[in-house]
Amino acid sequence: MSDYHHGDLRKALLEAAHSVINEKGIHGLSLRACAAKAGVSHAAPTHHFRSLSGLLTELAVIAFTDFTEALRQAYDEGDATASLQQRLQTAGNAYVQFALREPELFKLMFSSPLPDQSNEQLCEVSGQAYAELTRVVKPLCDERGISDKASIEQAEILVWSTIHGYAHLSLKQMDVHGVCDDMRAGMPPMEILGVLFEQI
Repeated sequence: MSDYHHGDLRKALLEAAHSVINEKGIHGLSLRACAAKAGVSHAAPTHHFRSLSGLLTELAVIAFTDFTEALRQAYDEGDATASLQQRLQTAGNAYVQFALREPELFKLMFSSPLPDQSNEQLCEVSGQAYAELTRVVKPLCDERGISDKASIEQAEILVWSTIHGYAHLSLKQMDVHGVCDDMRAGMPPMEILGVLFEQI
């Protein structure tokens, strides 16, 4: 029998799930594999999460929370006198580096159908991550005289699509070739976005 306290076991199961998906990928995770990794009975995860989807949903919530914090930290620890374009670059770098550091979590967050996308907490934390990434977009739009809501939303989507697409392609490259120096350097220069903003 496990000596875990109730709260400790929940945390241990989530850590075990994280470890398993790092070793075997998302599709290599099962409640039984999670229990085995945590060293508890095979029924223990069901008591806490009910299903594999429940477990992965909670793991995705934690991942999005950590992801948001990584983006926030990149802003807060960056040069406060940097240009808006440079701050956008900083956000892009933090986004890509999280993906490279936690590739399986990143896939769970953005590519897997297994988490419950209708889960209220998951919707909230994923929205917070998006807001953290795009918080420099409104000032950039103001700088370029873009003021209507629809155009600002289009600009946010443009920024997210560019950065997320680069992160996704970087993971594909990493799967084949490993992490190269270009990927460690982060996003390529994003001055092109300034031009694109003017076309919105």
